[in-house]
Amino acid sequence: MTDEPSEKPAKKPDRGFRPGVNYVQPPGSKGKSLVLTPEGIFAYEGGEMTTIADAVDFFWATVAQEPREWNTGLRGYDYLLAHAAEATREDVRRTLGWLEGAIGLKDRTAAVAACRYLAAMPSMLLAADYGRLMAIFNSRKVGMVWQVTPDLDKRPLPSGPIPVFGGEAGFGLIRAVPELYLKLALFGPEMESIVIQLVAEAIRYGVSLPPELVELAN
Repeated sequence: MTDEPSEKPAKKPDRGFRPGVNYVQPPGSKGKSLVLTPEGIFAYEGGEMTTIADAVDFFWATVAQEPREWNTGLRGYDYLLAHAAEATREDVRRTLGWLEGAIGLKDRTAAVAACRYLAAMPSMLLAADYGRLMAIFNSRKVGMVWQVTPDLDKRPLPSGPIPVFGGEAGFGLIRAVPELYLKLALFGPEMESIVIQLVAEAIRYGVSLPPELVELAN
């Protein structure tokens, strides 16, 4: 019997981030030196650079603590977006958590950014979290957008407070990230019905949608 863990921790992936500066350890220095740059945190020892935490790690740590601060880690976000085809279940979980946080904080910009990453992920990967996706996107306040004008009839609008952004009410994610809603509609009849109803309402209120989504309402 041993107290040692039976499994070794997974090896940290090398995403190719390197310090943007040419670091050389001062003569006579012993041990490790820490190098902090926008690309990440690195350890330098004996002429070798080891990654401790890169820009993607920094991005995830940031949005987990404060979803609104996602744009302080744009290097990490841009990397994830460019490599969305390689996303993992953990990436989906983290992104949905980020999206839920952004919605709770009424930050439309952060919510749109999270949805753009989700939209770029493989469909089969996303579909595995169908229940959680349903809980988030089965919402007119999240999907729709209404122009706040003096003659707006508020009776057909959802009950309860609706987040307002300038002259608009609602997050309007179906307008901002229509490709995600097209993808969601393929995941099952319940989700398809939700998307079709949102599309029909968007058309009634003059919200601009791509032809592929408009066809769903027909």
